[in-house]
Amino acid sequence: MLGAQLKTGRRQIDRRPSLSRQFGTNWFTVVMGIGIVAALSYASPIALPGRYMIGKALFLLVSGVFLVALALWVRRWFHHTDEALKDFSDPNKALFYGALAMGINVVGNDFLIIGTHLLSPATAILMSKVIWLCGVAVSLFTIITVPYLLFVTHQVSLEDTHASWLIPIVPPIVAAATGTNLIPYWNSPAQQFFFTILILAMFGMTFFLFIMVSSLYYSRLVYKGKIGGGFVPSVWIEIGPIGMSMTVFSNLPFVTQSLFGAWSSGFHALGIAFAIAMWGVGIWWIVIASLYSLLHLTDKDSTIPYSLGWWSYVFPLGSFTTGTYALNRLVGHSFFAVAGLIQFLVLAGFFSLVAIKTLIGIWNGSLLPWRSSHLRLSQQKV
Repeated sequence: MLGAQLKTGRRQIDRRPSLSRQFGTNWFTVVMGIGIVAALSYASPIALPGRYMIGKALFLLVSGVFLVALALWVRRWFHHTDEALKDFSDPNKALFYGALAMGINVVGNDFLIIGTHLLSPATAILMSKVIWLCGVAVSLFTIITVPYLLFVTHQVSLEDTHASWLIPIVPPIVAAATGTNLIPYWNSPAQQFFFTILILAMFGMTFFLFIMVSSLYYSRLVYKGKIGGGFVPSVWIEIGPIGMSMTVFSNLPFVTQSLFGAWSSGFHALGIAFAIAMWGVGIWWIVIASLYSLLHLTDKDSTIPYSLGWWSYVFPLGSFTTGTYALNRLVGHSFFAVAGLIQFLVLAGFFSLVAIKTLIGIWNGSLLPWRSSHLRLSQQKV
């Protein structure tokens, strides 16, 4: 009798929702979104009412969300190792290790941009450096591991090609873009030169892989027709690497003058030409992504169901806005300041919508069952 009761008790315990078991790296897309909006709010080239207060509030929020997400992810590895390992055999779940890497880099950058105004500057800069180095390590792990698994293990077809394939290869360029801000804070010219070379190398890793994956995705859109509504938000991911590449070449001329000497003027000219050209590509893709979204919104037979994939409306556009901010600083023309403001206001609208829907999804358990009632509802649907 007692043995049967114990077994029943175990079954009841096992049936309870486990946050850590369900918690995948796709949740770090939330960290990415909040973090980049925080930095853009604080660093707006046009003074907006309450921008510093909003930026600081979002910085505190993203720091808390990041710590909770990291704790749940680490706990999953310790207590549900089998589930965590399975992610690498799933071509869709493995992609989101890129979100983990980018989330780390974004938080590290926020400590430099905003944290220095809340903590002692020395502490915030040190934390930014440490977090950034961790982000670089995870970025390099992701860009090597996930494509390798795609080559030798994962079974995919042309129909499976989506812009989400960019997620594991984008982290190095995000690390490069955020790392440019840290170059002046390394102790010696030798260290600054080393990290400049590392940043340029990481830019190269992502940029040319970005071109190759974009070519595959372009082919899929041309030859296989309209994608499903659930994949529509991912169309916006293409904008992310474009914005980060703009940021790299717009920021480097300001932080490498002492390193390149006579080459600085050429580097400045290269930055202007490259960043403006990429800005044009980004605008083109924003129009394409908008038209694709409208195509589904106006089709009564098509829907765009809510998922964490909706954060693709936030971070990529935030990346492009970051690039526009950096281009404004490089060129010094009001055109890009106004363009950056318009992009930020659109981004704020997307962010508000997606954040609200995420909170609703967490509360009702549709995104992350965390109460017994959530589990019962999911079992009834099955």
